[in-house]
Amino acid sequence: MGLKTIIENNHYPIVFIGSGMSKRYIKDFPNWSGLLEEYWNRLGEHQNFYSFLRRFDDKFTQQHGTDAPDNKRNFYTNTNAASYIKNKFDELFFDEKVNVDGLSIKDAQKNRISPFKWDLANRFKKIDLKESIDLDELSLYEQLLKKSRIIVTTNYDSFIENILIQKFNQNPTIYVGNKGFFDNTNGWSEIYKIHGSTTDPKSIVITKEDYDEYDKNSVLISAKILSSMIDSPIIFLGYSLQDRNIRNLLSDFSKQLPAEDPRKSANRIFVINRKENEKALDERIYTLEDSNITCTLIDTDNYKELFKKLLKINEGATPYEVKKYQRLIRKLIISSGQKGSLHSVMISPDNLDTLENKIDQNDPVVMALGEAKYFYVYPDLLSYIEDYFNNTNKYAPEVALAFAAREGNSRTRIPFSKYWHKIANLEEINLSESNKKKLLDKISYCGDLRSIKNSINSSYQIHFTSIEKISKQSGNSSIKKYELLSYNIDSLDLDELKNFIINQAIPDFKASITKGTNLKSSIRKFLLAYDFLINGNLK
Repeated sequence: MGLKTIIENNHYPIVFIGSGMSKRYIKDFPNWSGLLEEYWNRLGEHQNFYSFLRRFDDKFTQQHGTDAPDNKRNFYTNTNAASYIKNKFDELFFDEKVNVDGLSIKDAQKNRISPFKWDLANRFKKIDLKESIDLDELSLYEQLLKKSRIIVTTNYDSFIENILIQKFNQNPTIYVGNKGFFDNTNGWSEIYKIHGSTTDPKSIVITKEDYDEYDKNSVLISAKILSSMIDSPIIFLGYSLQDRNIRNLLSDFSKQLPAEDPRKSANRIFVINRKENEKALDERIYTLEDSNITCTLIDTDNYKELFKKLLKINEGATPYEVKKYQRLIRKLIISSGQKGSLHSVMISPDNLDTLENKIDQNDPVVMALGEAKYFYVYPDLLSYIEDYFNNTNKYAPEVALAFAAREGNSRTRIPFSKYWHKIANLEEINLSESNKKKLLDKISYCGDLRSIKNSINSSYQIHFTSIEKISKQSGNSSIKKYELLSYNIDSLDLDELKNFIINQAIPDFKASITKGTNLKSSIRKFLLAYDFLINGNLK
């Protein structure tokens, strides 16, 4: 049941992200009432903000009685308050009593833009991280976003897409408002900003009128997600169980999902409920009061442990890569078919039915995309070193790490830091347990620059600040030169070091391999020291 089951099923999740996640990481990120109070204070009204809210509370009570749920009362109050504030703010703008950055009265009128919503967009474009956040937790959260099949968010800010675009160099398909719900999308690496975005102020959903319009299309959201729910679990992050958005979405799901064992439903839908200072991941089955939907509720404040567990899900390629492969394969088939050369592009002579049968029978099937010159799979030592320091990236990280693991023994020095630091955890990559242990043994023996320096003979522990002086001091002894370089590497100019690596160290390394000289060991030490300096220690 619960997290264990979805990890075993190994399908990337659909993740719903609410304001609680932005509030967790972004400085001065407001809740709904706090945001409305900010804008109320800019209106110059004499009435207290909370006295203003009370009028809507009273009106709601008159219409629905005192027994109505708090979440419905709060929603009614906030949306009606937002409508009043929007209208008042827009009026003040056109009366030239408030200014909005980047918007003129002419443009606002000509393009029918609400100054209030434009200003809201400006408000949420500013993203500064809190100084107190746990950076390790944030890194795991970023990895989870990378592994999310579809992201649906009610947040206006661009925190999520910035991570995927800037940190991981991905280009997810982004739909704002109800755009995309009628499109024939591929269901991979997509972001749905259902309450609007800072990139389109008109799309922002905040007032009563906005929500009335949004509710007309909410069933489209549910239908879109349900079509992907057959395989993928749904995870709600950053929402309170009392949040109207989550309750409406779950209610829509309950109307469209077939009747099934509650335990099965609980393994489809997960709601992460933040419980302050709770270190455990407290799982329980929860049934929503006003629907027949059953979900797994997880009370916790230990998001780091939660993300670690979810990151064990690994389908081999990220959702972004799946989307890219789908597009490339489709383009390959169509374009080659039009040229009448499909037979020369499709590698396997088998037809697709035969191939599908092979997959169903778990027969080994390989599909390759790319130029033949890149199909060289496993490096030798010199090829690995040349590729590593020239940054030509001919080898996949799994291939490179497997080679580094098998090279020599646990005391054989070989650089692999830049590949190692790209991995969130060892479970993510396709390495045998034996190779994982060999890498960890290498790290244990010599995993940082300090270890390199401590291994250098005391007679070579002399301080220098330039390669030129080290070369003069070394005379004809190449071993002495490389030992001195290793000891002083963090005192030398980085540009000079890089040029020295390419133009002298690698040629010297090649010669030492050919001649079988002892110099190879000193150059290995130097190359590893440079790797730690540039790409970070492994310990």
